[in-house]
Amino acid sequence: MKKQLFTIALGLFLIGGWAMAQTFTIEGKIDGVKAGKAELQIREAGKMAVKYSTGIAEDGTFTLKGKVTEADMYYLKIGDLKGGISLFLDNSTIKIVGKSDDLAGTEVTGSAIHNDLAGYNKITKAQSELLRPLYAAYNEANKAKNTAESKKLETQIDAMDADQQAAKLAYVGTILKSPVSSYILNSIAYTIEDPAVLEKMVNGFDPALASYKYVTMLKETLAKMKLTAVGNVAPDFTQNDPDGKPVKLSDFRGQYLLVDFWASWCGPCRAENPNVVAAYTKYKGKKFTVLGVSLDRDKAAWLKGIADDKLTWTHVSDVKYWDNEVAKLYGVRSIPANYLLDKSGKIVGKNLRGSALEEALAKLVK
Repeated sequence: MKKQLFTIALGLFLIGGWAMAQTFTIEGKIDGVKAGKAELQIREAGKMAVKYSTGIAEDGTFTLKGKVTEADMYYLKIGDLKGGISLFLDNSTIKIVGKSDDLAGTEVTGSAIHNDLAGYNKITKAQSELLRPLYAAYNEANKAKNTAESKKLETQIDAMDADQQAAKLAYVGTILKSPVSSYILNSIAYTIEDPAVLEKMVNGFDPALASYKYVTMLKETLAKMKLTAVGNVAPDFTQNDPDGKPVKLSDFRGQYLLVDFWASWCGPCRAENPNVVAAYTKYKGKKFTVLGVSLDRDKAAWLKGIADDKLTWTHVSDVKYWDNEVAKLYGVRSIPANYLLDKSGKIVGKNLRGSALEEALAKLVK
């Protein structure tokens, strides 16, 4: 009997190898903060919700205690300071030491799970520092209308992006027993073009994480990726144009079509629009057109964006922001995004931007 009780208890404490305690304790000290509250927040339904809160002493110290049912990403808000401290929280004892003028440099210790996230953050920070000068040079080349230099830098950025994605996926592969692995993969899944790559990663997770929410989300993403993979007929949909008239995807059969996901509030989308306009202008006389699907939430802003960028093709939207039904159907989690369809409605290209769109059309449209 004692052996049975011990086995049951051990199972409760070692599920997945990461739920090691029943409660958490956060002991913090932020130099330069003398008042206010330390609030532990989590994103719920698109908004930040406060789960735990405590006062901050005059010496900048505070203690938070509680219990989480599963490890997850939380944000620690310190008084009225801008930003916050990202924390992958489980039921363990965590120490936080930082400065009010450098929350990004805050040291978090005591949690093996958070260490998994910290390792990933170190990789992404290094990658951002490498990409920053390339993007700056690319923007300058575009301003100067130096097409040759822009294309050269675009090629370098694409190559570096591919290398960096490989490094991220390799890191995830080293922590598959940790819930952080599925959180990270879920956050970068939209950058993975090949469903087989994502499927291999998902199948590699520790079986104890099978019902974990980020694994569930990844399985849903994978199903949508397979549905919209190159070679498949694009899922049909109907959505209203600005005048309220229903527009059906299948009505475009017999034409080459770019289904373009964008929004007026999306800077990168607006920057990409001139490339789409150029492609449309060049090929519209050869049975090529564009169907814009907007993730706007304000109709007036949507219409103004269309007019300002001279987007003279068909547009649809349900004005539901990220809850756009077509975006959810296609698994779109980042914009700009697009799907190039042939005359039969089959997907022949995805996320073609810049010169890549023109090159694809040159091969497809005869």
